[in-house]
Amino acid sequence: MYAFARLCAFSFCIPPHLKKDDSMTSFLRHSSIFFLALFLPFFLFAQPSDSSSNFIPLNNLPNWNTDHQSQAIPALLNTCQKPKKNSAATSVSFKTFCYQLQKNPQLSDLQTRALLEKYFVAIPIKNQGNPTGLFTGYYEPMVEGSPVKTAVYSVPIYGKPSGLVKTNINGKSTYRILKNGHYQSIPDRAMLVQNPPQNTPVLAWIHSSIDQFFLQIQGSGLINLTNGQNLLIGYAGENGKNYFPIGAYLVKTNALSSKNISMQSIQDWLEAHPKSAQMVMNLNPSFVFFRALKTNQPIGAEGVELTPYRSLAVDRRFTSLGTPVWLSTSLPQSNTSSTSNTTHNETFDRLLVAQDTGGAIKGPVRGDVYFGSGTEPEWLAGHMQSSGELWALRPKTF
Repeated sequence: MYAFARLCAFSFCIPPHLKKDDSMTSFLRHSSIFFLALFLPFFLFAQPSDSSSNFIPLNNLPNWNTDHQSQAIPALLNTCQKPKKNSAATSVSFKTFCYQLQKNPQLSDLQTRALLEKYFVAIPIKNQGNPTGLFTGYYEPMVEGSPVKTAVYSVPIYGKPSGLVKTNINGKSTYRILKNGHYQSIPDRAMLVQNPPQNTPVLAWIHSSIDQFFLQIQGSGLINLTNGQNLLIGYAGENGKNYFPIGAYLVKTNALSSKNISMQSIQDWLEAHPKSAQMVMNLNPSFVFFRALKTNQPIGAEGVELTPYRSLAVDRRFTSLGTPVWLSTSLPQSNTSSTSNTTHNETFDRLLVAQDTGGAIKGPVRGDVYFGSGTEPEWLAGHMQSSGELWALRPKTF
């Protein structure tokens, strides 16, 4: 399984007791789960009834007619072309939709809406009756590096260790090293930065341990090598240790204010405190291993390339991978004229496809928008913490 290791969006998920807005942490509450099916196990939601009274036409979704749905065709086609076993795209109605879309991949926005409206209805996703949840973002970092160790580039990007496997220990999915028929636990971050497991390849060398840390948080990245080549890396596994949000620690110790916490503010603090940076990063025992990719975009948990602004990471316990979803939330917008670096929000009502997962993406009304690479995606990923609502698109029966 390919999955990103954004083990806590932006690495600073602040615990509920540190937040003033309970609506931003409602996704952490326990929820009851029930089974909902059409042809195969299609969606698992925390609360909504499977009564047809809960289904709504797509044109009744908020701002449905203002989105450029044709921009979601690449994401839809990726799911159509490589459906995973038991994914949403394996249902009969979804396959029929895919056949029509593959025949006409250059549809206009109006035509795309019409095709979706023909084959799907929407069902709201709720958490114990609450339709509102937290939505964040992630991106593909870009860093400079070298294929060989040098005085400038001396921080390793580790590949998958020999024997690394995903297994089930005490009912929990985790990672271990399988050696001579026995499972061995993997050390935590503090140990791994000094001594990786035996037979662990190095994919590249970069300059900063802070960049290494955030590459692991995002679960992918593009390394611009000194030989002129570019190396796209993606998640290959991890050490099986629980994630700890260093941002919460920095807030708790008054190193940073909860009012301006972001990925960028955490990075700035680490860079400004080089003597303490590694100690703080080591508070997060989780460590990610990578693999080289030969694709244009990172690979999500569904096993397909992600599409910027159109792929969503979800909790697969509640929403099956491959499910088209309608997200109604907002994006942070920087107020560049303000000396206080404040932000305001812009409506973000869009069609996306559930194509990825993340360790911090827990709960039914919870998502992480993939923004791609570059300055704007990095800023959005670092600042987005928006409340919103989510609908799953369920194939109609004919």
